[in-house]
Amino acid sequence: MKNIEFNYRGFILALLCFVTACEKTDVVNINDPDRERALASDSDIISLIDGSVTDLFSHLVGLSSIYFDGLADQITTTNASRDFWGFMDQPRRSITNTTTNANLRYSVGFNWGSLNSYIYNANVILGIVINDGRTIKDGGLDVTESKKTQALFVRGLSLGYLGLIYDKGYRVDENSDVTKLEFVDYSTLIDHALKDIESAINNAPENFELPIYQGYKINKTAFVKLANTFKAKIAMGVKRGGSADESIDYNKVIQWLEAGIDEDFNPPAKKDVLFNNGQDWMTYTLSDGAGYLPVDQKIPHLAEGDASKQPADYPKDSSIILEKISNTRDSRVANYFEYTPNFGYLRESRGRHLFSNYRHTRFYTDNDRNVDGYSTNIFSKAEADYLKAEAQFLSGKSNEAISTINNSLKRAGSGLEDLTDPLKGLLYEYAIELHLNGTLGTNFFFLRRHNLLQQGTPIHYPVPATELEITGLALYTFGGPAGEDSAPGPGWKGL
Repeated sequence: MKNIEFNYRGFILALLCFVTACEKTDVVNINDPDRERALASDSDIISLIDGSVTDLFSHLVGLSSIYFDGLADQITTTNASRDFWGFMDQPRRSITNTTTNANLRYSVGFNWGSLNSYIYNANVILGIVINDGRTIKDGGLDVTESKKTQALFVRGLSLGYLGLIYDKGYRVDENSDVTKLEFVDYSTLIDHALKDIESAINNAPENFELPIYQGYKINKTAFVKLANTFKAKIAMGVKRGGSADESIDYNKVIQWLEAGIDEDFNPPAKKDVLFNNGQDWMTYTLSDGAGYLPVDQKIPHLAEGDASKQPADYPKDSSIILEKISNTRDSRVANYFEYTPNFGYLRESRGRHLFSNYRHTRFYTDNDRNVDGYSTNIFSKAEADYLKAEAQFLSGKSNEAISTINNSLKRAGSGLEDLTDPLKGLLYEYAIELHLNGTLGTNFFFLRRHNLLQQGTPIHYPVPATELEITGLALYTFGGPAGEDSAPGPGWKGL
């Protein structure tokens, strides 16, 4: 497990000087001539945008995955470190969105600060190329259009995840009037994100290569497939039961997926540069064989298929220790998860119903995922298949959805019988096949789309309190059984 430290307030102050043109700090505005000195050489510009690509992908499989998997009942804990327990407790709590919450930077703030910083970097590049008309060369080769493409993709993907995660955010581009910026809702953020990613696809020159990190890149064909698949995932995230326009063109989503990845997007890890830090935390195993962040009881419940053997919540009676899953119909379960009678750090005083006897083993590698060559599991073909099935199901094509799920590679080879209920099939496949297999929020976004989050779960994050304080706006939050923008329930337990 890796600790993450982030100077959240320092970044927000710098960003807000950009978005509000503040005059009373010593932070240099992006429009200042010092920008030209900071990026005097083409190699500086290339390093800035190449590093932003790497950092963005690293963030999407980072520590903040833990909170979303807790809210989606994929993992469980009673450990209050970094407020993990606060995002997994039942009944659900509201998010403690205050400046006095020392853990806010990990749970709510880290995504806000990081994703906005990548947008900032992308806009620097786009301003230099589009507004200043500057040519960028790499060893004599003109790479201007390639770096512009990267910037558009970084901005679009970052905006998309801001829209997926928060109820609102800033839409900042290279031409924004920094004195007049206001929040826009998640649907608007996502609309702009899709346009940016589409512009990146259209702008990519024939010789385009996307450098994931130094020494590993993908060609234009692979980039276009990946970008189309991310477009589909982001577009589907509009649906959540909130107050914004949540209309989705499912036919377009299906078209993007059919033009999307046909194999896993799984760059090999590079130590301390790009690795799956979320997996690193959520596969960590204690000396007694229990998981540090064990698999939630939801997974054995779905795998067993019999609530009398594996209930949705762990029994509160301290004399009961559940047995292993007895249903062996799905060959993946024994390969992905492991039983232990021990409970590790789980505390009975904080709620035995949060207990679990299972840990994740599919991506377990001796308590260290930060190793050259290990899988990063950023976007799987299985997830693309399930997104397509969802779009079919939500557009009223249930039979097509059933066929897509049944014929998906991982399910077809599992030994499971063909399903007849597409929503139950999707719930199962997301929980089992996509556990720790994808970017942050994958299961959370799925449950949100189908009103399967348990009662009181926040359907998105509020703008962090540290940001609201700086802008002078009132604090607000989501979550809790009677809270604003909270899932009505009963969620997946009632399906």
